[in-house]
Amino acid sequence: MTERFELTGGLRKNLYIMIGIGLVGLVGAFFLYPENHHSRFWSNLLLNSYFFTGIGIFGIFFVAANTLGYSGWIAVVKRVLLSLSGFVRLGALFALFIILGMFAHQHNLYDHWFDKHHYAELANTKQFFLNPLFWTSRVVVYFLLWILVGDRVIKAFSEPNSNNKEVYKKSKLWAALWIVIFAVTESFVSWDMIMSTDPHWYSTLFGWYNFASYGCAAFAFSILLTIFLKSKGYLAQVNENHIHDLGKFLFAFSIFWTYLWFSQFMLQWYGNIPEDTKYWIKRFDVPLFKVTIFLALALNFLFPLLVILKRGNKRNFKVIGTAAVVIIFGHYLDFFNMVMPEPNFPVVEHHAAAHHASVAKADYTLLAENKDVAAEAHTEKVEVVAEVAHESAAHSDANHEAAHSTPAHHDAHGEEPVKTYAGLGLFELMILTGFVGAFLLAFFDRLSKEPLINESDPYLKESLRHHVEYA
Repeated sequence: MTERFELTGGLRKNLYIMIGIGLVGLVGAFFLYPENHHSRFWSNLLLNSYFFTGIGIFGIFFVAANTLGYSGWIAVVKRVLLSLSGFVRLGALFALFIILGMFAHQHNLYDHWFDKHHYAELANTKQFFLNPLFWTSRVVVYFLLWILVGDRVIKAFSEPNSNNKEVYKKSKLWAALWIVIFAVTESFVSWDMIMSTDPHWYSTLFGWYNFASYGCAAFAFSILLTIFLKSKGYLAQVNENHIHDLGKFLFAFSIFWTYLWFSQFMLQWYGNIPEDTKYWIKRFDVPLFKVTIFLALALNFLFPLLVILKRGNKRNFKVIGTAAVVIIFGHYLDFFNMVMPEPNFPVVEHHAAAHHASVAKADYTLLAENKDVAAEAHTEKVEVVAEVAHESAAHSDANHEAAHSTPAHHDAHGEEPVKTYAGLGLFELMILTGFVGAFLLAFFDRLSKEPLINESDPYLKESLRHHVEYA
């Protein structure tokens, strides 16, 4: 029964080709889109490194949760889930690159609080939390915990004598420790690396939302990789019952993600507070993001609901494998919508910041207002815009040119849409391909270090006899 995965030269070559495609995409994005401090390049780097790192730490979390829950079915696919964490070290390198670029002023991912002019506009509590040194130290601690503790947790789960009572108890202690670390760091890193790209906006369930999104992607990758390994002659003990269970979790997390998406959107729309609604207004004003938001909703909710709800489809390797690919791309789009907009809006010059803030409240009110409030807001906006126009007439040609770099917000009176340097084109797909290649290379490298199935796992016999009955 003992078997080890061997990363063959052919597979390794294909993964290197994928990584090469990604590198070409990164180079193209850097040199062909130099606007906004190469914002398109840096946004893609943040998006993909964060997305795949989240998948990695979720894999360990899921095994830890099943360990504490005395779950037996997972024993034969445990190594697949644990090996998703292979990318975390690469994620740490990309995070370090982003941090160095921030301090060297090479990108504008966090300019809204890293820049001293914008930093002064933040609330006192946010100024403390988004202090560059404190922010950096937190990100470093997250990755150190994920790497050092994660390796120890994986080792505890892979202990060859895990049927020994003391070894088994120790693995449960490590599982409990990981869940605590994961719960805290996963929420904090979503605030630090993603939500802080727009420090004036916040969502109280943003950490849960991120958790659900890369949880879906983690289950989808687990299904695909398990099916791939079986096609290559590995994991003979895995059958449609194990894939069925992974499919059930994929469907459940898809519904959970939809619940969080709707809760976040509905409550902020209903509350109609400018600090909340501007997140959605800015995206809906850009045709690209308006399309990708609802495309992600369709791929991540409607598609799983229609395709993998049926029992037979979760047990059909071709159907569930195809669904997994679609859902992975759907959640990539979800993170695309979170990461891409803010850094790729044209830079707002510091001398225009006060006027920009004055207009913001009128701009970011939704149609839930009554007519009187809306009319008053529009009147105030017209007065502010008139004042800005009057003052701008006195500016020099240089200031006039700078004013053109300020994003124009679309309103209900037919103004042009918000300008953005973001795109979802060839370079984004090439970069995604490269990161998938790097993720899979790290996965297979970690997978090859230990036997695919731990023969001394106390729940192995239960897993081998596992059968999903009809409800």
